[in-house]
Amino acid sequence: MKEQPPPNSVVLSFDEKGKTPIKQYGGWKWTNEEYYRIPYAQKVKGLFDLFAAKNIHTGKRHHQFYTWKNSFIVIDFVNWLLYTQYPEKDLYLILDGWSAHKSKAFQAYADLQPRLHLVPLPTCSSWMNDIERDFSRIQRDVLDNSCFSSPKEAMNMISAYIEKELNSN
Repeated sequence: MKEQPPPNSVVLSFDEKGKTPIKQYGGWKWTNEEYYRIPYAQKVKGLFDLFAAKNIHTGKRHHQFYTWKNSFIVIDFVNWLLYTQYPEKDLYLILDGWSAHKSKAFQAYADLQPRLHLVPLPTCSSWMNDIERDFSRIQRDVLDNSCFSSPKEAMNMISAYIEKELNSN
């Protein structure tokens, strides 16, 4: 499946980057010949969850932001993929063992979708999911050493990064 998708189908690596707080990210920085450290405990300006899927054959990424994550939000995102992004294709969805992916609600939804095929990863092997690399890059290149004024500003920057950097590869 990783080498060649089944006929009339697409294979997506799917996951969510949960509860991203909007605050001043940091670590050690050097300025005026001295180091300072941005404190971990600080006021959070907002939170969001990033849901994303990567077509493992073309590299195209799809993403949406949510203020919450549970099995019903997973259903909403997968429904968006099935009926908006790939309305004519079967969808093979590679996913990890998060409880929302195994919930009765999501399983019932998946059972009712003849074009949706779930490909679960083994326990403790989220590193095998391609989309995790994208989340690491987003954390390193966009969120680390940032100070966004609002969740909307952070979401716009992440969306631009996905479109300009990740989707162009």
